[in-house]
Amino acid sequence: MPQHVAPTRSFLRGAALCLLVSAAPAPAIAQNALQAAGPVVDMASVQVTGEQPGPGLWKVTSPQGHVLWLLGTVSPIPAGVQWRSTEVEQAIAGADHVLGPPGWMPDVKIGVFRGLTLLPLALKTAKDPQGRTLQEIIEPATYARWLTLKQTYLGRDRGVENKRPMIASGELYGAFLKRNGLRESKQVTEALERIYKDNDLVPEEARVKLKIDDARDALKELRGTEVDDRACFARTLDTVEFDAPVLRERAYAWAAGDIAALRRLALPAMAQTCMGVVHDSEFARRRGWNDLPAQTKAQWLGLVDKALAQHAITFSTAPVSLLMGREDYLGALAARGYGVEAPPE
Repeated sequence: MPQHVAPTRSFLRGAALCLLVSAAPAPAIAQNALQAAGPVVDMASVQVTGEQPGPGLWKVTSPQGHVLWLLGTVSPIPAGVQWRSTEVEQAIAGADHVLGPPGWMPDVKIGVFRGLTLLPLALKTAKDPQGRTLQEIIEPATYARWLTLKQTYLGRDRGVENKRPMIASGELYGAFLKRNGLRESKQVTEALERIYKDNDLVPEEARVKLKIDDARDALKELRGTEVDDRACFARTLDTVEFDAPVLRERAYAWAAGDIAALRRLALPAMAQTCMGVVHDSEFARRRGWNDLPAQTKAQWLGLVDKALAQHAITFSTAPVSLLMGREDYLGALAARGYGVEAPPE
């Protein structure tokens, strides 16, 4: 029985998050993102494998001399890379506090057996509430693009046609990453967790918690709600069709610690872009989940203030897209009176 616990909880959390999508305007398409990034070096013929250090650490110093060591993260990363950073290991070994990354998460408490009883409902929630196929939901031009990309990355998979657009496009994105020698950055998270444990450090939770009082009621509401996740579907197609060069270059830049390239390519991850429409959904508004990017930034910066006031050395991580992109967390730290020192380029 225990082996089912993690997958069940993971799936339920995924359902509670991934399906909270509204008819918000679609984010800027991939071509615009590429133009904003500047010239892109296509790394299709380059292989980055083996043990790599990743980027150096940002050093944030308070007026009283307390220090925050900050690791910038990206996703995806090269599939063949094993990340190991002596600098990160030493920074954590010398820290007396770890602050978790910024973000948001569902706050739902379910037991093991309760989770198992909810799994069938969660699986049903992953399908269109009216039983429609993708062809019946997606407008013809976008669906034609989907068929071409699906054939390239998923082959003859027919089951995916019966899933909600965000779920289906997520499967396409996973296959796209694999084909391009990329993978999500779970390995980095797991490596950090091992280092924390080795140093008897427990990260302070920094994510905004989105309270869900009753998981069953929430899933039922989602299943019966006309959730328009077509914006994310189209954005994912843009990523798969146009963004492979920029994703490869950014992934390899992160593995090699190329800060200049990371600054130029500080674009949101695909998942961040899709989740950006969540706070505009009716489901979210009814629960008071408003302006999540601002809440996320304010909460993390507030916890940084607290950590730098109370601890001599703190370690934390944050996505490069938040540190140096539009949200400019590094600029916000400097504006609060902290010294911000970038790693060598």
